[in-house]
Amino acid sequence: MDEKQSSAGQTRRRLRRAAGQLMEDSSLRSYLTDEQAQQLLEWGLAQVEPAAARTANLPDDDAMPVLEEKVAAVRSVMHLVNRLVGAAGETAEGDVVDDQMTRLLKNLHWLTGQPTTMAHLVRVGKFNHKRPELDSDSAFQHLIDLIRVKAAAAEEEEE
Repeated sequence: MDEKQSSAGQTRRRLRRAAGQLMEDSSLRSYLTDEQAQQLLEWGLAQVEPAAARTANLPDDDAMPVLEEKVAAVRSVMHLVNRLVGAAGETAEGDVVDDQMTRLLKNLHWLTGQPTTMAHLVRVGKFNHKRPELDSDSAFQHLIDLIRVKAAAAEEEEE
C-alpha cells in the first residue's frame, strides 16, 4: 500500500470515528426530525473533515487531540441548535435564549476561527424576533442557515 492510500485510509477511519461520536449522542438531535438530524450531522462532518485530512500523516497520538477538539466544538454547536429548535415557539426568558445564541456564536467562532459577521447578527436578530411564532422546522432552517458560515459570509459580501 502506498503512502497516499495509507493517508486516505487514516482520514476515513478518523472520520468514521468522529461520525460515530456524533451519531451516538442523542442530545444533538432529540428535538430534530430525522431529516434535520441528517442535515446537521452532514454539516458537522464537513467541519471535521478538513482536520482529519490535515492529520492524515500524523500518528494517532498526535492526531486524536486535534480531532477531539474539533469534534467537541462541532458537538457544542449541534447541541445548541438542537436545544434552540426544542424551544421554538415557547415563551422563554429572553436571557436564556440570548445566552444560548451567544454560546452558539462563540462555539461557531471557536470551530471555524472566523469572526461573527454582520450576516450572522442579522440572522440572530431575525431568529430572536420570530422565535415565539416559529415552529421547529422554521427554527431549524434559521439555525442551519446561521451556522453555514461560508454561505452567510458570501451573502454578506453581496450586500
